[in-house]
Amino acid sequence: MKVLKIYRYIIILTVILCISCKNDKVNVNQSSEEEIMENPVIRERMEEMRKKSTPLNIPKLRAQAASILEFRSKQGQDSYAIIEADTWEYQFVFDGEMSEQGAYTGVWIDFYPDGRYEYGKYDKIEGSGRYNFHFDRFELLMLDDDESIKPQEWSVKVAGDAMVLVGTATYKDNSMQMKLERVKETIKTGAN
Repeated sequence: MKVLKIYRYIIILTVILCISCKNDKVNVNQSSEEEIMENPVIRERMEEMRKKSTPLNIPKLRAQAASILEFRSKQGQDSYAIIEADTWEYQFVFDGEMSEQGAYTGVWIDFYPDGRYEYGKYDKIEGSGRYNFHFDRFELLMLDDDESIKPQEWSVKVAGDAMVLVGTATYKDNSMQMKLERVKETIKTGAN
């Protein structure tokens, strides 16, 4: 019971954080981009930040994630109904900005007991990959089959038929959060 109260508290804090971040963004957008770029100090700092930001080395990150998945599979792949039962439909995604309500209707992900996952929209499968759910840390590591997509790691919060994924810093997903709800397999056929 205490765990459910903690999860509810975390979900409420996440929603408050999302709302407060969205309000901050509105204030930033009130200044026009031209006014900001006219300020030489701001322009110089932005150029420095662009130079310092290093692009992700996706092949290296994928090799690292593949190695972790391989190691964990040798330890024995446990099955966890907490994420594998049924299919999950995305409700919202926050990546610096909250997604529009209904933007993810019909978008799903399905985790299988053999360490594989598929994702898509209604009856169209858009991709697949391998995953590992680390039960002790409640972390989900995902490696897409598409070589151009970087791996992802999520801190998992589950309460009943809702799951919140909070990105970790491991693969620079710490600015992302998403909420998913458990739905029946019929979502994959387009039937509601």
